[in-house]
Amino acid sequence: MQLAALYAELRREMPQAEHEARWLLAHFLAIPKSELPLRREQEVPPEVEAEIRAAVARRLAGEPLQYITGLQPFWDFELIVTPDVLIPRWDSEAVLEQALTLLPRDKAAKVCDMCTGSGAYALVLQSERPEMTVTACDCSEAALAVARRNAAKYGLTIDFRCGDLFGALHEGEKFDLIVSNPPYVKDGEILPADVRREPALALFGGADGLDFYRRLAKEAGQYLTPGGFLLLEIGAAQKDAVCGLLRRQGFGQMTAGRDLAGRDRWVQGQWEGA
Repeated sequence: MQLAALYAELRREMPQAEHEARWLLAHFLAIPKSELPLRREQEVPPEVEAEIRAAVARRLAGEPLQYITGLQPFWDFELIVTPDVLIPRWDSEAVLEQALTLLPRDKAAKVCDMCTGSGAYALVLQSERPEMTVTACDCSEAALAVARRNAAKYGLTIDFRCGDLFGALHEGEKFDLIVSNPPYVKDGEILPADVRREPALALFGGADGLDFYRRLAKEAGQYLTPGGFLLLEIGAAQKDAVCGLLRRQGFGQMTAGRDLAGRDRWVQGQWEGA
């Protein structure tokens, strides 16, 4: 079948997601999306057509496109993703932009990425500040396996560790920055069908969505250098609550920021405790 005819069929099957049809075609044909119009008369091999049709069926059944292709663009990377990890989203890049303002290029800082998942935060920070030491932690060995693959793909050296939050760190270990995108969805919250396919372990943060923030606020200070920062990605309407949690645990200089869509996206506190 010619590419143009196959594309026309996919558009009929996926009328609300024409861009996804293009994405799937480009992925399985291993060409840039920009080349699709130039190859309208190209014959699609039967085995590739079968792969594309199977992928479309999976997508129509609610499986995230990123799990079908196994890839997700993020920052300057094309990250490997599997159902073992949360899919990194563009709005998280606002957190990393803020993190980089806290990490001057001439300082060999130590950074911890807590709840690393696919390793997205850790990879960006290590690539942008190669003089730093980056430790990345997660409670899921399966997620860490994906993160290690991403680090190897881009030749980045990151210290990956498995454990329950700070249980992955060593006693007396200190960091200049701890950054985290913890689970923050309220238990029982209704989510889109494709989001429900992502790991519950990385999504849900208790009845009010704040369970992990309570632990991070309570425990992070003992792993921060004096004046070190805790930078947290947050969900909608969580800014005030998270700021309050940090303040009560000895953090000061509270700052919050938004993503490009204007939504509250991160909260930052500076460690002022003993």
